[in-house]
Amino acid sequence: MKKSLRVVLILFLGAGTMYLFMRFYLPERRISPLGEEIMSKPVLSAPQARQVDLFFADSTGRRLSLERREVAGDSRDDLLKQVVEELIKGPADEDRIRTLPESTMVRAVYELETTVWVDLGGAVSDEHPGGSWTEVLAVYSVVNTLTENFTDVSHVQLLINGRESETFAGHVDISTPLVSRIQLLAGDWE
Repeated sequence: MKKSLRVVLILFLGAGTMYLFMRFYLPERRISPLGEEIMSKPVLSAPQARQVDLFFADSTGRRLSLERREVAGDSRDDLLKQVVEELIKGPADEDRIRTLPESTMVRAVYELETTVWVDLGGAVSDEHPGGSWTEVLAVYSVVNTLTENFTDVSHVQLLINGRESETFAGHVDISTPLVSRIQLLAGDWE
């Protein structure tokens, strides 16, 4: 019995050693759809900068309006976070209206496949001026800004204080990931 226990222990240690070797010493490789071996993306990425179209409300508060800005970040996730922070700063043009309260805090922004998760502080809903249409414009200013500027992003999930919420500020359902509503540039919902 002791001999079989030793064999099991040796096999277990061997398997553990093999796992650690493969996990930490061999480079991570992926296979492309064409069957070619390619190296995976490095964990640390170079700083990124790009021009983005930010979606704010127009002067009538009936539709979204674009304002172009240069935004930079230390990584892809940081760039996404900086874009949302630019929305919070509000428009530079007087013919546009901010859609998010100035006191809103961006707690985190991260990607999971084609969905970007945006975690905003509670002020975004607590200090929202109210009204269902104003809320629609606020939600889709974030969603459209991220999905229209980053073509590999198809959905945006909004979180408030790290949690999923039923609504943004009482009207717009944010319980599931949202897709772009580009028609809001013309003031149309459907």
